[in-house]
Amino acid sequence: MRFWLPIASCVLAAVLAALPALATEDAAKDRVANVQAGGGAPAVVDPVVVAPADSQLPASEAPVSTTTGTAPAATPSVGYGTSDLAKPEPLTSPETTDPNRSPSAPPAAEPIKAAEAPAAAADPVLIALRGILADARASKLADGDKEDRAALSAFYGSADAARLFVDKSGLSGHGRKAIAEIKLADDWGLKSSDFSVPQLEASTPSNEQLADAEYRLSLAVLKYARHARGGRIPDPTNQLSSYLDRKAQIKDPKLVLEELAKAPDAGAYLRGLHSRHPQFVKLKEQLVALRARPAGDKVLVTVPQGPKILPGKSHPDIAIVRKRLNVPVAAIDGQPGDENFYDEVLVKAVTAFQAEKGVAPSKGAITSATRTAMNADVQPTANARKIIASMESWRWMPDDLGNVHVLVNIPEFSVRVVKNGEIIHSERIITGKVDTQTPIFSDVMETVVIHPYWHVPESIKVKELYPGLARGGDTLTKNGLKMQHNGRDVSPQSVDWSTSNIKAFQVYQPPGPSNVLGVVKFLFPNKHQVYLHDTPTKHLFATSMRTYSHGCVRVRNPVRLAEVLLAEDKGWDSAKVAALIKSGPHNNEIALKTKIPVHVTYMTAWVDETGKLGASRDFYGHEERISLALDGKWTQIARNKDHLAPVKAEPIARLAESKSNAYPSTTLGDFFSNLFAGN
Repeated sequence: MRFWLPIASCVLAAVLAALPALATEDAAKDRVANVQAGGGAPAVVDPVVVAPADSQLPASEAPVSTTTGTAPAATPSVGYGTSDLAKPEPLTSPETTDPNRSPSAPPAAEPIKAAEAPAAAADPVLIALRGILADARASKLADGDKEDRAALSAFYGSADAARLFVDKSGLSGHGRKAIAEIKLADDWGLKSSDFSVPQLEASTPSNEQLADAEYRLSLAVLKYARHARGGRIPDPTNQLSSYLDRKAQIKDPKLVLEELAKAPDAGAYLRGLHSRHPQFVKLKEQLVALRARPAGDKVLVTVPQGPKILPGKSHPDIAIVRKRLNVPVAAIDGQPGDENFYDEVLVKAVTAFQAEKGVAPSKGAITSATRTAMNADVQPTANARKIIASMESWRWMPDDLGNVHVLVNIPEFSVRVVKNGEIIHSERIITGKVDTQTPIFSDVMETVVIHPYWHVPESIKVKELYPGLARGGDTLTKNGLKMQHNGRDVSPQSVDWSTSNIKAFQVYQPPGPSNVLGVVKFLFPNKHQVYLHDTPTKHLFATSMRTYSHGCVRVRNPVRLAEVLLAEDKGWDSAKVAALIKSGPHNNEIALKTKIPVHVTYMTAWVDETGKLGASRDFYGHEERISLALDGKWTQIARNKDHLAPVKAEPIARLAESKSNAYPSTTLGDFFSNLFAGN
């Protein structure tokens, strides 16, 4: 018996402790019944939004329990043009808010007080909008659209959601400004036709119409934000070419919505999403001016190479020469003459042109030299397509290029050092051949090397050196190259190349007058194994089409470039650099205190320092790839091979030849002119 007494005492104590709570719960039930009977203070409960059967309401949309004692959160006004939305009432006591309550009625039990406080009124437009978004989740969408709709669901499904673009009468000021800016998309190199914006015709639109307008404009704004940041081609490397090592600078759509809600001007916010780099802005201005230009503006015509044409002869190229020299065909008896006939009037014009350009006299004959001279003045036309492709490339660039940075533009064959937006140095460059292109990427320069060793890239070892070694030739020692294996010098003739892998050997060229890297190289370590360097082949800088290298960028005056960069980084003067070049050690690696960003670009249209629009040929084809992608012609894009794929050697059996057909001997000059004319 004594054993059960403590247990009974505990049970009795628990029952007595629970009685007040049970009384409170009964009181709450009585109050609810009183409300339902028409008396007493009404209990405030958030309306329940009914979602489709296959969706789930976000936690923020779930109904609030009336027994938790937690007051519903007030919904703040977010965004602009939403001042007409219902605002939350202040939480006040039932004595001051319920006119039906008897003055002598006892106060409600404490756990019910918060539940009775009036909640923020539900916005029927947002309720309808959430239904639209729930339906949209089940539809098939592109990746960008999926992310945009997910962001909209999160934004408009939150407890403090508010409209961004509509008010009770239609589009708000925020919405009208957003639409006005979207309609100017073509000025920014985008397509206004890509964006579907709402038009509210009714003077008193329904909640459903307002919800649809809010939904459609929100989608258009997010799509505009994506396109402005380069999202039409989000992954150029995989979509266009492995040589385009860039990514679109897309902003998170959730962040776009949050920033729009706080922005004083939706139009200004959308404009600010575009690249702010000066070149992008200048190209945009040139695009607008170009489209406003009269359609009849003259463009120089290119005359193709062809046979020698004598006066008095007919040839289809004569019609082209007429257009190039602006000499119309003479009428004969009131009838148009033959534009393909080389008549006396055109002969005089051609002779005058030859004299002006210094072409050797040829008695008026249209020679190969004449055709070349006619094309010398014809520069690539910076049309809208070319400008838009370059603008798109700028959208992929980092927002911050660096206070001091190196900017390489391959089509322009130019390298510039930029400091605080001003060009402090520029120089000519040589770039990769079409089949060994210089890749497009950004990285940071870490080291300047004076009197460098040249470590032969794997691609050259496999494709250029290995075939000769496999045939029994000795191309290395004859051309100043050395070979090592595990850090020890090795004679190429001592290796059985039928069983050995050249990738396991290090091939290098010591510093010297014939070193392919010259006096200085600039290292910005990257997966492409590309850098800037000097070269002994200075005569190639005099040519206009300077695509000679295996991918690296050769600089005409690298010593001056080193002086500029080391002055910025270390405060050195030119005398200090000259002393290191004259008597410094070999392979002298000078580490930079502050890494300098290097941006290798491919812009076939640009605006020079004088404000003149420049253009170049699209010799790598990137402009064409970009243009086709922007036009939605993805299947027509000629993608390059993956230049980062492992290098493979030719099978030994294919390379094996008799000793009499061994790899021919060459002089050092021939070897580097033909093979290394630009590593």
